[in-house]
Amino acid sequence: MLRFNDFLSSCVLLALIASAPETVHAGGWDTVHRYVHRTGKCGAAKEVLASQYSIGTTTASGEPLSRHSLTAASHEYPLGTTVAVTNPVNGRTCSVRVNDRGPYGKSREVGVKIDFTAGAARCLGMHGTQYVCLPNEAPTEVAGVPRIVDGNTVEIGATMIRLHGSDAPETDQICLDADADRWACGIAARDELIKRSGGKIWSCTLVGDDRYGRSLGKCSVDGADIGQWMVRHGWALPSVSGPEPDYDQEQAEAMAERTGLWAGAFVAPRDWRGRTQKTAILGVAGAALHAPDILLSAASAAEPPAPECRIKGNLDRTGTCVYLVPGGRGYDKVKIDLSKGKRWFCSIAEAKASGCRAFKG
Repeated sequence: MLRFNDFLSSCVLLALIASAPETVHAGGWDTVHRYVHRTGKCGAAKEVLASQYSIGTTTASGEPLSRHSLTAASHEYPLGTTVAVTNPVNGRTCSVRVNDRGPYGKSREVGVKIDFTAGAARCLGMHGTQYVCLPNEAPTEVAGVPRIVDGNTVEIGATMIRLHGSDAPETDQICLDADADRWACGIAARDELIKRSGGKIWSCTLVGDDRYGRSLGKCSVDGADIGQWMVRHGWALPSVSGPEPDYDQEQAEAMAERTGLWAGAFVAPRDWRGRTQKTAILGVAGAALHAPDILLSAASAAEPPAPECRIKGNLDRTGTCVYLVPGGRGYDKVKIDLSKGKRWFCSIAEAKASGCRAFKG
């Protein structure tokens, strides 16, 4: 009789587990979508995959990571944003503040959009990976005097913004000028953006997030579109992925006037990041005749593109981008060459904007 009761209890327990698949943590990220499903109960809100985390001691905002706080890591919101999150399984709603970036790795690849601390998960009544409801809000507006990180990236307050619709050279990219001489065009593009900013207040509409956790923003100053200005003056090319602004006319005018990058020869920034010997060279034909050996080689290898750009980027054993500062542990051992992931940075902010973390040794 006791054995029958034990058997019956086991069956009841299995039935209870099977009845709540949304709260069961899948046995590995590759199979998460077999066990965790949308509820269809979010109405006008967006239903996204969420999980829990407790890795690290310091968040991207600089705050200590607290397991008991009502906080989360996400690439979807500017740091400091408070979001009303609803658990569609039990109807609980909690105000959670985004103070960290994440998720990273496999969980992000399978679609997890937000990671909660244990305290936030407890408030929501979460017991594992599941779908939650996030508000479908209008694009966020951010305004202030920016700090220019590079030709693509600015920082306003605690928000790192990647300019939407334009693609400028990285600070360690080398081009050729009108005389076919080596030219640190990435530094030049950054400096031109600093001049254009002029210490004025920018207004940016945030329209999403990139893979490095930067907010994507369409920014303007004195009513002028910054991305459009960068392309028109030859310091950037139009982006080619996603629903981008149309800057093709501005590019045609910059090409015709041979202004900015178009005065010499260069590789499109998106191609330069993964260049090979087959990568196309753009710009003035006369300069391009002397370009391949420089533009397609380790142009930024032996020495940094500018004296202030001495931070080294590298990939660790897990394939994660890390940065090393002069005088720091392991710095002298890293030699910048064509190896994947190796490059120079001009600031820690730029390294972080490119998805790198500090080297721990």
